[in-house]
Amino acid sequence: MSKDENGSTESQGIPGISANNSIPGGFTLPIPIATAGASQPEEAPADPWSSTWEDTSWHPSDDAQASSGTDSSYGTTDTTDTNGSTTNSWSDWHSSSATEPSYSGWTPAGASPDDDATDSSSSFSTDHTDAERAYAARPAVDPDVAAAAREGYGTADTAYDRVSRTGDSDGSDGSDGPSAEDLISARSKGARQKVKASTGLRKAFGLGPSSREMLERDRIDRIARPLNGRKTVMVINTKGGGGKTLVTLMLASYLGRYRSGSVLAWDNNETEGTLGMRAPSQSHHRTVVDLLGALPQIAGDPNAGTSELEHWVREQRGLSFDVLASADDDEAMRIIGEQEFEDLHTQLSRFYRMIVIDTGNNRLSPNWLAAAARADMLVFATSLKDDTSVVAAKNLDALVAMGRGDLVRNAVCVISHTSAKGDAGGAGVHTREHFEQWVRSVVDIPYDPMLAPGLHLDPLKIARRTHEACMEMAATVVDGL
Repeated sequence: MSKDENGSTESQGIPGISANNSIPGGFTLPIPIATAGASQPEEAPADPWSSTWEDTSWHPSDDAQASSGTDSSYGTTDTTDTNGSTTNSWSDWHSSSATEPSYSGWTPAGASPDDDATDSSSSFSTDHTDAERAYAARPAVDPDVAAAAREGYGTADTAYDRVSRTGDSDGSDGSDGPSAEDLISARSKGARQKVKASTGLRKAFGLGPSSREMLERDRIDRIARPLNGRKTVMVINTKGGGGKTLVTLMLASYLGRYRSGSVLAWDNNETEGTLGMRAPSQSHHRTVVDLLGALPQIAGDPNAGTSELEHWVREQRGLSFDVLASADDDEAMRIIGEQEFEDLHTQLSRFYRMIVIDTGNNRLSPNWLAAAARADMLVFATSLKDDTSVVAAKNLDALVAMGRGDLVRNAVCVISHTSAKGDAGGAGVHTREHFEQWVRSVVDIPYDPMLAPGLHLDPLKIARRTHEACMEMAATVVDGL
């Protein structure tokens, strides 16, 4: 404790700290000294804008505190036991206000601010059931799905059908909620919608598929659609050069590619056909005549598999289909009868789910008539030339006369464009109009140098336009099966 020059401690400062109320130069700091019995100045009212202001309005009154035994400290309660001693225990804090404070913050969706202003005395409810239901009913919007919708493609709603199966539209009854089938359907739709693009810049940027890619996926789904039983497709036009071999090879190629194989292209020409010569792969030169000689052995073996046929059919590597060629020399050339066709078709149907038959140029031959009797689908192959289109129309009339009008009505007409100049004479318009009045659909295959007559057909080297047309041809054929 320091003293001044006279030894007095009257000018003592804060206890425990040396008094230093003078500085060099003679100036003395005016430090106030507390005096006993001095009147305390009246306390200024609390400033609510001060950072040290403490709101004590929530403290209970003295009367309430005395009656309840609760002190002014937060969350403590004084209780007196039987011995007269007082103990403190924690209790929940309750507001001194008699009523619940009105809620003036967040406004629920669908409510206007005026509602809160007009009913200021209403208390805030903690029941958010209606808001949760309204939020859950909103379908999630995927950015890729929204992009596809902007490009013109409608998207399926991935949200559950919240309408009750008993007719209650609010779906409030838990027993009437969505079933397991609804979950499977919703997950399947959502998985398809969220698939990213697989090609181009859209794949690089993680965007959804374009309209062109969506159309291709739709065609693939149509081609790969499950079928009931084994099917036989007959490609006909008794005029040579009408495009039968081209259509047969391209159709078998796309069916095999998108239906996981088990497809056979069969040259049922009664003379020297060209299907085997135009096929991409030539693993051997055995023909249908050779298979016919080994047919009794294959038919007698109930455990025979596809490996038993690999010596007779020509596997098209990488294209997922096989070719059964017709005889291509004078010594082996022979006409296959109706019963022989039946035996071949019966055994080949054991190993292939789909058979595409390329027919000859004589609609009165037994194998031609037998193929028409076994066919599940007809494909009329023609070009824009007058002779081929007229002959195809005569084949149509002959089938109607044979009582196969049901096949004609469900048939598909494929028009192959053989010139890059297009339809200069307008013959294609008349051909299309004629067949549209009879068949289910007409498909055009544009001109492509890779499909020129006399060349080996390689479906992997055709142009993009040709690829899309061939996909549409295959999808349209499967639509009718």
